[in-house]
This record gives sequence, C-alpha cells and structure tokens, in this order.
Amino acid sequence: MLRALLAAEASRAVALVLACLGAYLWLYLPQIPASGAPWGHDYALHLPNLLAGQFWFQTNGPFAVPWFSPAQCAGVPYLGDLNVAYYSLPQWATFALGPVSAVRSTFILCAALGACGFFVLMRGPFAASPWAAATAAVLFLFSGFFTYRMIVGHLTFHPFVLSPWLAWAVLAGDARPAARGGWRWLWPASAGGLMFAYMFHAGMVHAIPPVAIAVAVIVLVHGNVRGHRPGPWLTLSAAALVALALGAQRLSAAIAFLQNFPRDEYPLPGFSNPLDALRVVVQSLFWRPPAAAAQSLLTNLELPLERHEWEYGVGPAAALLLLAGAASFVWRRHRFLGAESSRAQGVLVAGAIAIALAIPVALNWHHPQWHAFLKSQPLFGSSSNLLRWLALYAPLAAFFAGLAFDRVVPAGRMRAGAAVLVAAATIAWNWTAERSYYAAQSYSAAAVERSWRAVSAGAPVPAVTHLSVRVDGANRLLVPIDRNDDMIRGYSQLLCYQPMFGYGLERLRHGSLHPGPALADLGDGTLNLKNPACYQFPGANACAPGDHFRPEQREAAARFLRYQPFAFHRPWWQHVADALTMASLLLSLAALGAGALLAWRERLKAGATPGSR
Repeated sequence: MLRALLAAEASRAVALVLACLGAYLWLYLPQIPASGAPWGHDYALHLPNLLAGQFWFQTNGPFAVPWFSPAQCAGVPYLGDLNVAYYSLPQWATFALGPVSAVRSTFILCAALGACGFFVLMRGPFAASPWAAATAAVLFLFSGFFTYRMIVGHLTFHPFVLSPWLAWAVLAGDARPAARGGWRWLWPASAGGLMFAYMFHAGMVHAIPPVAIAVAVIVLVHGNVRGHRPGPWLTLSAAALVALALGAQRLSAAIAFLQNFPRDEYPLPGFSNPLDALRVVVQSLFWRPPAAAAQSLLTNLELPLERHEWEYGVGPAAALLLLAGAASFVWRRHRFLGAESSRAQGVLVAGAIAIALAIPVALNWHHPQWHAFLKSQPLFGSSSNLLRWLALYAPLAAFFAGLAFDRVVPAGRMRAGAAVLVAAATIAWNWTAERSYYAAQSYSAAAVERSWRAVSAGAPVPAVTHLSVRVDGANRLLVPIDRNDDMIRGYSQLLCYQPMFGYGLERLRHGSLHPGPALADLGDGTLNLKNPACYQFPGANACAPGDHFRPEQREAAARFLRYQPFAFHRPWWQHVADALTMASLLLSLAALGAGALLAWRERLKAGATPGSR
C-alpha cells in the first residue's frame, strides 16, 4: 500500500512538472515563431552558420570534417570557430527539419531535458520527495539563462540544460556502493565526458566552467549528506579527461585560430564596489533583470550589455524557499552535516561552497591590477565581459531550493499544495515579465529557411561566386543585421558578422579584397579570396594569417567555394588531436554501452535473487 501511495504521489509530481512545461512553452515558444520572424539578433550569426553546415553536409556527407567555410568574410575557419556548432543537435536537426524547426525543436527538447534532469537528480542521489524534486525542476525550467539566451539567438548555450544530468551521472556511480564490478565508474565517466564534450562542440565555451563548478558544489553537498567518498570526484575528473580527448580536434583547431586572432582588445567591465556586484546578482537571480541600473554601476564598460546579459533569474519563490531553509537550519540548530560527516568536514565544505559562490562576483569586480591579471589569462583574456559566469547560480538556486522544500514543508498533502503554489507563483512571475525587448528583435530566418528548402528539394548548393557588401541608394555602405544571409545568393559578405575577428571586424585583414568575382586575379599574385588555412595553420601552409589563395591554387579555391574539401596541410599536433578525438569517441561509446549492459545484467540478477523484494 505504501509503495502504491508513493508511486501515485510521484506520478502527480511528474504531472505537475509536465503541466509547467506546457505553460513554459506556451509563454516562450512564440518568442521563436515558426514563421521565422522576428527572431533574436544573434540568429543572424547562427542561422547562416547552420545553413553553411547544411551545404557542407549536402555536398560531402556525414563523415567529412568541415574545416573551413566560404560563406562569409571571403573565407573563414569553420570547425575552429567557437561560435559554430556543427557537431550539435541544432545542426543535425537542421539536416532533417530545416533551421527554423531545428531551433524550435532544440528549444522544446532542451527545456524538457533540463526539467527532467533536475527531477531525476533530486529523486535519485538526494532521495528528495517527489514534490521537492518537482519544485526544483520547475524552478530550473523557468530560470532565465537558457530561456532568454535561446530567444535572443545565443544558440551555443543550449547545452546548459545538461547541468543536472551531468551532476546525476557523476553521482550515479556512487549511488550503489554495494554493486560489484567496475561498471559503476565506467559508464558515468563516459556519460559525463560525452556531456562535457557536447557542451564544447556546441560552442558553450564560456559557460562550461560555471557548470563544472555547480556540479562540484552539488557533489560536495551530496558528500555532506551521504558521506564523503572519492568516487564522484574521480568520476568528475575522468569525465573532464574524456571530454578533453573528445574535444581535442576542435580544441586544437580553435587554439590555433585564437593564437592569430586573440580578441584581447576588449576591456572587462566590472563593479568597483563588490557590494554593488552582490546586489545586482541577487536582483538578477530573484527579481527582474536590472539591466539599465546595473550598467550605470559598471566601470570599464565599452560594449553595451543589453537586457539578455542580465537574465539569470529563478524568481522570488525560490528566494523565499532559500530563506525559509536557512531559517530552518538556524532555528532547529541543524548542522551542515550528514550522519557520516565531522564538524571539521562540515566547516570545510561550507567554506568551499562559499568560495565557489563568490567566484562570479569576484570575476565581475573591477580593480586595475585584478583586471590586468584576468586579461592575461587564456579564457578571460579573449572575453568582452564575464557576466555569463553568473549562470553558476541558476542550477544551484534550484537545487538548494529543492533541498529546502523538504526541510520546511511537512510531509503529506501540504507538500503537494506547496509545490503547486511555488509552480503557480513561478508561472505568474514569468507571465508578468516585461518582454518588449525580445518582441522588438528584428532578424528574419525566412531567407535561410527558403534556401534550405530549395537545396533539400534537389536544387544545387549555391556556390560562392562573388564577394559582396551592401549599399544604399547613395552608394553608402550598409551593415544590416542579415548581411551574412548573402551566402544564399552565392555571395560572401565582406563586412560580415563574425565575432572571432572582433565585433567591429577590428582584426579582419581585408587587404586587397574588394566586391566582385571571388576568383578574380588581383594582379599581385593573389586571387580575390582568403585562404582560410592561413588563418589557422599558417606555418604548416607556408603563409601568413590573412593571405589569399594564389593563382596556382585556383582549383583548390574553386573547390572551397563549392563547399568541397581542398588540399591543405595540418601540423603534426593537429593530426594527433584528430586521431585522439576519433579513438576516444569510439572508446567512450563502447564504455557507455558496456557499462549499461553490465548494469542491466546486474539488475536482472538482483531481481532474480530470492527475497530481493
């Protein structure tokens, strides 16, 4: 009877999550309309990239590596561009569904994955009640980072929803300490490595460290509750190593590209007063995004930080749960300890969590010496701001709110009512949010969608024939938001939208490029087309970054313009990285399959054991 009641309660909690998912999609999916317009401004970068991936795939099949693209800037690296997401769900969904449906499907699937992941994480390793798990799932579902990044066009951040799944995988190997065999470490490390690697291949470079730190905090809390063991940390470390191997090909190519175009010219904005930073963080998390007010507090601000850069919120319901949970600890004199933890361990864990939570605030604090240090570091140096590290707080706020729920709400019907109340309040909070900024976005995906439909119906891939710029009636240069769409007419836009060269193309070496035929002989021993291999591997190809194709390379240039592979040289270390990625992919998939098979066999044996029920 008890088992039936618990199953019924879990089913109702799942139904609540599904109902909230429906409300979420009702609120937000129309912000990415099926008509293709209006879409967020950064889809002006990602939709043409998806179409370029489609042209490559259509021409060369699924196994050819897309090193370069002629679709913009007179030829650029493609795999080594960290804004490209060729090996990702949106790109491969584009092959089957088209770019508009691919993006919308990615939004739906990822929203569902994030909510489901939090429910599984809370119910599994943390044995939370179904209603606490549902509460955490709903809060994470409606958190602003994934939602508004997708609406505004930051497609590369869609893997953020894997955060709870990554934490679950890291803890899964430790969930059954009595299990026999090595499969407990085999498949979690492989699964975690594949998730980390997917985040990187999808282009979510700047949010991977916050996700990793959030997972580490969740592991610390689990150790405090269940007892500290090395297993999860070994799994997390192994997953990071697996991810490095899986991403070696692209990481090597990206580093080679970034060495020639480091993007280190942008100062990092920050708050001179750490208390201002803390206040803005709290407001962004639990209230409305303080975009205008926060910008006025920033020092070193060169590029505007619009509303979407401040969207991290989980809403005031989460804040109330967290406050109630904290009050419960103080009132009932709970220690931050589990049964197997010592007081010293609890203090150390609390200190480690406090340091982790302070990292985004510290990174967004401005002091001249601190700024100089950050700009000298590899990841920070190429950034234009570090606000995206605030993404660390979204999964942790949902997680701690879920834990607090079970502490402050008595078991029984009250928990069901409280979960419904939190869900209703969260939906209402999001429903009443002011979204005119997102409604005013102006990019249209219609032209890219039409081109995809034509090629999918059998029309030839539109090879690049000319370099282009846009001008008005008075022959003045224009830089409209959809300029990268010129690729659908066989043009490569010279004033392209390509952040790897700087937001104002500060580092793009136009040289003697000019609008006109791409294979035109410029009379100085070059063609009117960049050789993208020189951007990435100049030493191996005996050229300098920004060099053009030469007349004797006309056939290679023509192949490049048709989205076909052309002959170029890769340095030895890139060959090693290529081989490492392929070998690690095969081994990871084999380990994942073997681990799942061994787990299934062990479960069958346990079910067949007399008295196992």
